[in-house]
Amino acid sequence: MNVLHTTVLGIVTLCLLGDTLPALAENGDAVPVTDPSDPLEGRRHWAFQPLRKSALPAVRATAWPRRNLDRFVLVKLEATGLPAPAEADRRTLARRTFLQLTGLPPQPEELARFLADPDPGAFERLVDHLLTSPHFGERWGRHWLDLARYADSNGLDENFLFREAWRYRNRVLDAVNEDLPYDQFLREQIAGDLLPFDSVAQRDRQRISAGFLVLGPKVLIGNASQERRMDVADEQLDTIGRAILGLTIGCARCHDHKFDPIPTTDYYALAGIMTSTMVMEYRTSGGSQKLMERLVGLGPEGARANAAYEDYWKSRPQLVARHKQADAALELIKRGDDDGLVQHNKDHADTVAAEALDPQRDATERQAAQQALIDRLAQKLDAKPGPPARGMIPRDMETPAHESVRLAGQYNDHGAQVPRGVLQVVSDGPVEIPPGASGRQELANWLTNSDSGAGALAARVQANRIWHHLMGRGIVRTVDNFGHTGERPTHPALLDYLADELIQSGWSLKSLVRRIVLSRTFATSSRHHAAGHAIDPDNRLLWRAHRRRLDPETLRDSMLFASGQLNRAQLGSSVDYFPGERATEAGPNKTRRRTDLPNRSVYLPVIRNDLPELFDAFDFADPQCTTGLRPETLVATQGLFMLNDKTVMQAAEATARRIMLEESSPERRVERMFELILSGRPTDPERSQFMAFQAKTQLQLTQQGETEADVQAWAMACQAMFGSSRFQIVE
Repeated sequence: MNVLHTTVLGIVTLCLLGDTLPALAENGDAVPVTDPSDPLEGRRHWAFQPLRKSALPAVRATAWPRRNLDRFVLVKLEATGLPAPAEADRRTLARRTFLQLTGLPPQPEELARFLADPDPGAFERLVDHLLTSPHFGERWGRHWLDLARYADSNGLDENFLFREAWRYRNRVLDAVNEDLPYDQFLREQIAGDLLPFDSVAQRDRQRISAGFLVLGPKVLIGNASQERRMDVADEQLDTIGRAILGLTIGCARCHDHKFDPIPTTDYYALAGIMTSTMVMEYRTSGGSQKLMERLVGLGPEGARANAAYEDYWKSRPQLVARHKQADAALELIKRGDDDGLVQHNKDHADTVAAEALDPQRDATERQAAQQALIDRLAQKLDAKPGPPARGMIPRDMETPAHESVRLAGQYNDHGAQVPRGVLQVVSDGPVEIPPGASGRQELANWLTNSDSGAGALAARVQANRIWHHLMGRGIVRTVDNFGHTGERPTHPALLDYLADELIQSGWSLKSLVRRIVLSRTFATSSRHHAAGHAIDPDNRLLWRAHRRRLDPETLRDSMLFASGQLNRAQLGSSVDYFPGERATEAGPNKTRRRTDLPNRSVYLPVIRNDLPELFDAFDFADPQCTTGLRPETLVATQGLFMLNDKTVMQAAEATARRIMLEESSPERRVERMFELILSGRPTDPERSQFMAFQAKTQLQLTQQGETEADVQAWAMACQAMFGSSRFQIVE
């Protein structure tokens, strides 16, 4: 079992058992706590205190820090007697930077230009170039999609497709590329449909962002509507708590939180905001009304187009029935059964033309009139409007209301009513919510107010996430849990420094990423040395860089990149080829999600309960819930996947054909293979070994009568390199 699951299970177990843990003072000593859920007592916990602006630490190795943040790292190393870490070589640093910022390796030509540039500002220019790349948003937008539990289907009992989820996905990627300030980004996630706008395009962007609240998995049938309502609110609160505040708010649904200062009344104050928000609706699908995600038309005529589309499918069953009965009436006319025709018209109104009922007309005229009615009905049936542009968008209920505490979390066992509001532990006072509003806009403003405890906590959590993604470990390693059961920060002053820098930059993600990447700490070598390991085996003091394995998206994209098959264009829907409304169907001819799309892996369909095999094998985020820290496993099935998966073998063959086309000599083909796959150069022994392997394998395949033995031999060499740690590990 991986570390993340162990931690989650441990927290859940402790919640159920009702154990309590002591709070910790800033110096690490235990603070006596009489009531762990008391918000006033809870403010002593480090995460709920205001940001502290510390003076820059004095260090002995004054030439080592490149940025102010380096001083916070170096001072702890020096305190333990460890030296300033060595720096990675430029080739290693370049590959690390490309992969961390864009999720793609450098083009060999790009890398060669950087390595040949002796100017001290070359690395800074490289970083600025990557920050403006559209691939930055694809890489860093995916980090948020992990938190937003993004998926292209609902999952659970009715695994309906979320056909319009891709609009949310692409909006997140675009917002990251635009460097939309993080506070505004959060406001749009929580209340984008309620925010003012200057144009229809801005309105739609903001509304699509609010799809954050709609994306979660939901039980759609078989439970009471009130139970479903509370379950949806609980899932939303759990997501908001973990993703934005790093808190396990959901533990307070049934009782006061056992570890963190969140009483049940605070939980239901927030729940009232969510239950005053509609995220599902009944729509006609497959000839019947079904509870599905709420969709809203986009564009200037979006409301009209959406209404016309829904009206057509609502009326279609009646149209089909009228068409069938009109055909039956025509047969009665042809048989001359006037009494039957009159009775048919009584039983099935509007299915017989008025002229056809006129006995004064001859049979030919009556048949023609009835056929004209049949033709008009057929035209209506054939006039199917195309699916309009729509987004998954919430809205406030017509009558927002406060919630009652549910005793023991039971949806139908009501206790005292609680006014809608926010968490007291990070609030200066109550948040005023107008009677006719859900409170989502007020909640969004509270979360992003840098002068409040909530804003400071949100800044800490986001700064920690950025550090985690760039450095491989968070300053707080439990990135989704800043509460008492989470780990304490290894460098608390550094965390507050970064959080303050985030706020002072106008909540700019790119600005903080740039500061960290241009630091000496980011450029540290990953080389092992005994003294550091003896003092700090977990590398909490950062005496070296953390080695990291490629995530599944970067693994796949890098193979497509080497093969020359990667399509870098942004993709729209990745589930539009499904014929029905369900993502999982019965029968031998069922449609399954595709994995052969040549686009970047962020655009692959994420079907709950049916992830692409690559994602399953290599620790993709669980789309059922917020995932800030993906599991990290190293198991035999991953090696078997690289040996046997068809897509890996296809990428290896395409890479082989590419290097054979681009280079003629075996020496240069080996060098090109290293450039494309490893962003490196082979040593003389490595060059000789690969050439010998290829020649021997080609001879064996030729003797076995295989066609294109040379291509197959080079493909096997490429596949072996894809399976190597030098490819899969970021130094």
